[in-house]
Amino acid sequence: MNKKWFVILVFMLFLAQCKNQSNGGKVPTAVDQAAAIENNVILSIADGALTNRDLKNFVKLQYADIFKQKNNDKLLSRLFDVFCEQQIILFRANQDNIQVGDDEIAAYLQEVKTRRQDLDFDQQMIRNVLKVQKYLLANAYKDIEVSDSEIAKFYEAHLKEFQKSEEIRLFQIMVNDREKLLTIRSELLNQPSRFEEIARSESVSPEAAGGGAMGFFEKGMLPQEMEKVVFSLKVNEISPIVESPYGFHLFKVTQKKKSRMLLLEAVKDEIKSKLLSAKLSAAYGDFLTKLKAEVPVRIDHKNLYFTYIKSDSGVNQDESKNYSDGDHFPDN
Repeated sequence: MNKKWFVILVFMLFLAQCKNQSNGGKVPTAVDQAAAIENNVILSIADGALTNRDLKNFVKLQYADIFKQKNNDKLLSRLFDVFCEQQIILFRANQDNIQVGDDEIAAYLQEVKTRRQDLDFDQQMIRNVLKVQKYLLANAYKDIEVSDSEIAKFYEAHLKEFQKSEEIRLFQIMVNDREKLLTIRSELLNQPSRFEEIARSESVSPEAAGGGAMGFFEKGMLPQEMEKVVFSLKVNEISPIVESPYGFHLFKVTQKKKSRMLLLEAVKDEIKSKLLSAKLSAAYGDFLTKLKAEVPVRIDHKNLYFTYIKSDSGVNQDESKNYSDGDHFPDN
């Protein structure tokens, strides 16, 4: 062998041995690699750094059901966007010395655990969530209200939305055997008052336990073959048998409401909620844009444990630039 190539080979073997010794002589396992990914820095704010582990804990606490979903990169990308926003707000809340007491954490825990007993909560994370809420209430949302005049103005401008067409209250019995349903229908033609009783004992539809009660329906809400039958029924009349991909159905209408205009008083709370939600959303967006211009942030999408997918709506060119890998949000 050429002496030059022999020296190079020995040197390469020496480097490989040094690397192997630095790893304790072990090849990294899948567990080691997973741990490394958990510790990847994905977001830096001033001198602080957050990792994939922090993101997972955030999703687990605030979006427990979504946390269980796998391989949904688009959904995880949107949750990462929210995570970044929350951390920017938390940074400013800490600068303003926003405090959260142990009693507030205990109350939050009590409320959350009524819905999710199986989760183990990190108290510091809960403290951070509550700090963000407090900071937003004190700054972004403090002067937001919806007046009666605004509600009335919205009502008058959207009268068509409050025009209700004819509605029926519908009950059904569904079985998988047409002959069986023919027998049931014969019984009900003689005793229509037994409809709910028979629905509970014989129907295989999801609402069977409630006597077959399906709720109120307007035209356009049901499959055409069903709608044509049920809207022609008189109150308490038993329908002919209707076949669908799910089985064989009998219907009964117990109440009819004529076309009508919903009065302002009946929809006032609904309108107020809609207007308040719109105002809060707009205020949050404006406030966050201001914070992004003030807080030094670096986002590293390439370090995420999933493939980041940019939002396909509501992001302008400047915002896209702010969120690009290695870029900082603009300073003042």
